[in-house]
Amino acid sequence: MRTESTTSRRLPLLALLAALALSGSALADGMPFPPYMYEMYETDQIAYIDHDADTDTEELHILPVFRGDATDFAWVVPTPSVPVVAESNDQIFWQCAQLSAPVYRNRDSFWGCQDNYYDTIALPGNEDGVTIYSHDLVGIYDVLVLGASDAAALADSLTAWGYLHEDNVDAVLPVLEAYVTDGWSFTAMRISEEAFGGQEYWYGGVDPVKFTFASEEIVYPMRISAQGSAETCDVVLYVVADHRMTFDDARTDYANRLTADELAAVRHQYSILGSMLDEGDFITKLSRTFTPAEMNEDLVLERASSDEEFKQVHYSGVPITLGLLMAVGVGLQALKRRRRRD
Repeated sequence: MRTESTTSRRLPLLALLAALALSGSALADGMPFPPYMYEMYETDQIAYIDHDADTDTEELHILPVFRGDATDFAWVVPTPSVPVVAESNDQIFWQCAQLSAPVYRNRDSFWGCQDNYYDTIALPGNEDGVTIYSHDLVGIYDVLVLGASDAAALADSLTAWGYLHEDNVDAVLPVLEAYVTDGWSFTAMRISEEAFGGQEYWYGGVDPVKFTFASEEIVYPMRISAQGSAETCDVVLYVVADHRMTFDDARTDYANRLTADELAAVRHQYSILGSMLDEGDFITKLSRTFTPAEMNEDLVLERASSDEEFKQVHYSGVPITLGLLMAVGVGLQALKRRRRRD
């Protein structure tokens, strides 16, 4: 795999999260010089996507990043079709971060070449314009999968169930209308106090969730995120597909097609992630910072212009070759001065 160097410090890595913390609790903030695997600690949104072009199926794993009272956590995820919602594993994100992390080298080294029914919310039956497909406990989350033919009815239901409130329902309604018009489904999630163990305050990543749904394209819902976003939103997206992928203004932090030997090494070192990958899969890590105004469309990922591979390499120290050339130059200058004196 080809490697490249970079001369500048990395800006904070971006994260991708199809989430809306409607309670208004803050997401993670940023800092100018990120540490190793920064996205696991201080990102706004982070996700892992695996798209199967043969079956037109997308598997979207999201690691919610949340700060505030656990009971205030409210999350709505739109998807192009009715999803199957299941628990994910946070090790997927840790292992993705490790696998794609920049390589740090000293220049001198180059010399020589589950689903149980759980009812905690007083839910009405299906109302005109809103369909409840399922209501389950998934890990620590009380999960509703919904369909809607009327955005106003959907907004009323979400407000009654505690996902919306008077301060944001007017702003969210146009977004809901757009999704309803496109025929999308909605997954509404809250943290179950009983399943969460009674912890009142939380900061950082909550348990990840997996959404599996039919989609010909690789999509990521961004429009709904604008309503709960700060002035800027840092996004990281790991994409597994047949080819190197990209989206508008995305930065590629890692790109590699897995050979048989590489897959064996990944499965040995990163067992959870490795079990989800196959030989020939192309892994792309994409990042970007968004403002709320830039979240006016959902992301539709496209094939990059080439399948060129890439891994960041940060160099430190002075190369021995350069040091020797400098020493030779100084020596020649000293010799010339000596001859002149003679």
